[in-house]
Amino acid sequence: MTAIKLAGGVLRVPTCTVLADGTHVDGTRDITPDEPDYQDWLPHAVDEAESWHGGPDDDAILRRWRAAASA
Repeated sequence: MTAIKLAGGVLRVPTCTVLADGTHVDGTRDITPDEPDYQDWLPHAVDEAESWHGGPDDDAILRRWRAAASA
């Protein structure tokens, strides 16, 4: 997973949470420019527009997501 620089400079970075039963849950978290680890992640971040591939798979995913979000 890639660190993505969102509008306004917020970084969306990968994270993993371990639940009490030992289950690992992969996800993301947002880091604002005023947080201490922002400068650690910034060199690895890709601009949001650059991260967009725009292929048919991405378009299909977005259509499903938008349909679910509007339901």
